[in-house]
Amino acid sequence: MKKIGSTFAPMLAAAALCASAHAGTFPDHPIRLVVPFSPGGSTDLVGRLVATKVSQILGQPVIVENRAGAGGVIGSDNVVKSPADGYSLLMATTSHTANPSIYKKLPYDTQKDFAPIALVGDMPGLLVAHPSLPPNNFKEFIQYAKTHKLSYGSAGSGTFPHLSMELLKAAAGLDMTHIPYKGAAPALTDLVGGVYEVKMDAYITAANFVKAGKLKLYAVSSLQRMPQLPDVPTIAESGYPGFESTYWIGIVAPAGVPPDVRKKLEQAFMAAVHDKTVTAKLEESGTRPIGGSATDLTALMDREFKQWPAIIQKAGISEK
Repeated sequence: MKKIGSTFAPMLAAAALCASAHAGTFPDHPIRLVVPFSPGGSTDLVGRLVATKVSQILGQPVIVENRAGAGGVIGSDNVVKSPADGYSLLMATTSHTANPSIYKKLPYDTQKDFAPIALVGDMPGLLVAHPSLPPNNFKEFIQYAKTHKLSYGSAGSGTFPHLSMELLKAAAGLDMTHIPYKGAAPALTDLVGGVYEVKMDAYITAANFVKAGKLKLYAVSSLQRMPQLPDVPTIAESGYPGFESTYWIGIVAPAGVPPDVRKKLEQAFMAAVHDKTVTAKLEESGTRPIGGSATDLTALMDREFKQWPAIIQKAGISEK
């Protein structure tokens, strides 16, 4: 055994030295940040905002790449199959922890094949509808939805708009038809165009349409009212105490990224979110800046990996 140990010791030392050297020069070329949804959606807009600041901090471009489809699975699969060197990152969201309960067979193990990097922030949903819908407030909407067959759209099966609407359906006893899209932007475009009636959307993408009268806004899905919309009631205060559904955004990498590289990325993303200019822009967009560590993101995902199976099974959400 001593002979084997003496043979491999120099190899292990060399590997450790190589990893340390890699971390010392990281990054020496552009980093790819994959957003697993279409351009123009809330995740994409937040990703581009944070990526710009991280580029300045690390001294290398952080290029946002959209790979939409299958509720985030296509983009996630692309990242997990990339080298674990820190140059390919994924903007993970609520669907990241929900998909294992939705898809019968994923091309990766969500809990084992990804390494948490940082928690960017979260945002509540806005319950918005096409202006042709008769109800003018949340309580009227609930009554109308109970007597009319409505359709709602989402960025895809298992995405936050889908899960949040299913939670509302369960809480209020509604029966609505789900129309999944390959991203938030096309789903919102069709809602504004009157293709379907209602959607749970983000402030960053829906607010301007509401202001322009192209969408009606009934309620928000956080426990407390949004500072940006102080006159808009929460679902919780409108007859459904305790109702809460928020959309989180975090950064993950393929498992196996060297610890020093992970730490450097973690510090860069946390610093970016805590930058005063970025914080202000995130708040303006309706996003609550968190700037949490890898440990914070791990704790959040662990909770959701435990909570989603029962909720998704009860709602009957499954891969089509």
